[in-house]
Amino acid sequence: MKYLSKTLPAFLLLAAFALTASPARANIAANTQIVNQASLSYNDGAATRTATAAVTVTVSLVPGIPNIAIGPPQTTSYNGPNTPLHNTFTVTNSGNGPDTFTLGALITGSTNTSAPTATVVNPAAPGTLALGGTITVQGSTQSAIKVPSDGVADSTVNGITAGSTVVIAGEVRTVNAVSDPGLNGTATITLSSPLSNAPPGAGVIVGEQKTVTVDVTAGAIGTPGSNITVNKDLTVTSTHAATATLTSAPITDTFTSGVASLTKYVRNVTTGQTGTTKLTHNAADYYQSGVTAKTGDVLEYILVASNSGSAPVTTSVVTDVLPTSFVTLKINVYNANTRDFIYEDAAGALTYLTAANDGDIANYNAGSSTITVNVGSSATPNNGTNLGGSIDAGKSVFVYYQTTVN
Repeated sequence: MKYLSKTLPAFLLLAAFALTASPARANIAANTQIVNQASLSYNDGAATRTATAAVTVTVSLVPGIPNIAIGPPQTTSYNGPNTPLHNTFTVTNSGNGPDTFTLGALITGSTNTSAPTATVVNPAAPGTLALGGTITVQGSTQSAIKVPSDGVADSTVNGITAGSTVVIAGEVRTVNAVSDPGLNGTATITLSSPLSNAPPGAGVIVGEQKTVTVDVTAGAIGTPGSNITVNKDLTVTSTHAATATLTSAPITDTFTSGVASLTKYVRNVTTGQTGTTKLTHNAADYYQSGVTAKTGDVLEYILVASNSGSAPVTTSVVTDVLPTSFVTLKINVYNANTRDFIYEDAAGALTYLTAANDGDIANYNAGSSTITVNVGSSATPNNGTNLGGSIDAGKSVFVYYQTTVN
């Protein structure tokens, strides 16, 4: 008697996928080959024979909303409208297969800028981002992750290869190797370090993760001495589904600004006569105005260079032109009568300098009656190039010299 029997064996992981309760579209990796084979057993009078028929269905990509982690806020000193800062955004694929995303960065707000305003000069490098992705099947260990083949026998599975960074159950790992046997097989992703726990069966997303950089410039500063702040975010959208999109939280960057002032005071060393607007410094009283003097009196001046901003000021050089019709620079008055000027740094350390152009940070040009002192940290010797140094925010430096009234 002839009879007909039909079987529907579940090839390539179907039994594993059936163990999960979530919808199949979220539990099966894209490019998985679902092979369903039926058989016909019959007797043709001579023997029992079998005829088979199979249908292969390829699982399609179901784009997932990407995850975006923002990098830390950045801070730098303002140094003109093109002062750059570099932000990082880390994007992770949450779909069931490889996907390509478009990236768009946008400045959402800024303070203390004027035209030109802060600008995104590198919206995101690269402008599109390809990320691999797959989903586990049964049999994974902490270091060897089992996933469906993508149908091609090679060392890549669904865009994931050696060196890729992947996220599995919230843990970030580097891929050490990939082995994919091809059609109807199970690929193995070997991690460089084990997970805390093996993935719990099938249905766990293995999403590739990459970091992109967004570069911004400060724009023109509105009020020197006040900071510029710039907010920007990143939008990531799947090229396969516009609904699979996410905009990151903003990153706030700060361009700090220094602003320096110079104040000049004098005291009559000979008479000790007082004036108005007093500065007491190093046990001596100096005045901005009201001091009187007569021929032969010695005057000591103190120049105070201060930074009241929020960032260092650089290339700081103090110059002072003497009214030589009325006064003469007094030399050999400091450091046991061997030096002509005193420079006091922000920490209060004193350096004794000469008026000659002899390699220290000070110089007096008798032809122009000009004193020049390169001040601040890292100031270089005054050799005509005037390479001044930095004065930190909230700090002051001092220059002293004396004259005799003609």
